[in-house]
Amino acid sequence: MVESLDPEQHETLHPKLFGMELDTTGLARMRLGEHAVHTWDIAVVLDPAATIATDAVALLVDTLGQVVARSGKPEGKERQVHVSTNNPERHFTLEIGESVTLTISDRAEGLPKLRLPAEAFVRLVYGRPDPAHTPSVETDGIQTR
Repeated sequence: MVESLDPEQHETLHPKLFGMELDTTGLARMRLGEHAVHTWDIAVVLDPAATIATDAVALLVDTLGQVVARSGKPEGKERQVHVSTNNPERHFTLEIGESVTLTISDRAEGLPKLRLPAEAFVRLVYGRPDPAHTPSVETDGIQTR
């Protein structure tokens, strides 16, 4: 669909979804997230070792802040955590207060730390964590249950 739009249509397409006005790129990014994660939902039923497609993870990991802002649930306790991923390598600060934000940031000093594969972080943010599909993670200053 996007490929068939002419330049004027790209400029004028601004659908409003989930309280946001999107451009063509934003709409495509949102659809990619839905497609990649729902494809994993089905694939993992047939293959417990299935993962979200690597090329999709590489694009989605940089946009997780938007998903966190919509789906994060503050629990009344303010905190910050440095989150780093591999495959691809990224660094974020997760801030929980009156709202929840995830921003790209190398600031790690003095913060609790979480390191995990980017694919697992995408699934976590999209609400797909479970014991059978949770990889080893590294933590420093974070209590795990």
